[in-house]
Amino acid sequence: MKKKCHSLKEVRKNIDRIDRKLVPLIGEREFYVKESLKFKYKKKDIVDKKRIIEVLKKIKVLSKKSSVNTKTTETFWKFMIKVFIDLEYKLFNKVKK
Repeated sequence: MKKKCHSLKEVRKNIDRIDRKLVPLIGEREFYVKESLKFKYKKKDIVDKKRIIEVLKKIKVLSKKSSVNTKTTETFWKFMIKVFIDLEYKLFNKVKK
């Protein structure tokens, strides 16, 4: 719920509220990224460029529908995807044991 704020303290309180919602969602996304490793048999399976393009297109559409700056969300998602790809590479051999 968006609302006009009357102080920096109020702004920060709302940002903190949103962060409390985002962290569990990022954790849930991380869980499914790790789950995906069960179905990736070679390291080359980790990066799926078609899937990345598909995700970024969906995010762009969602951003426009929500009146969110598409450049912001694209940058954020690209970074998040990179972080999760790095995690997959790190965990790949551990999961396969």
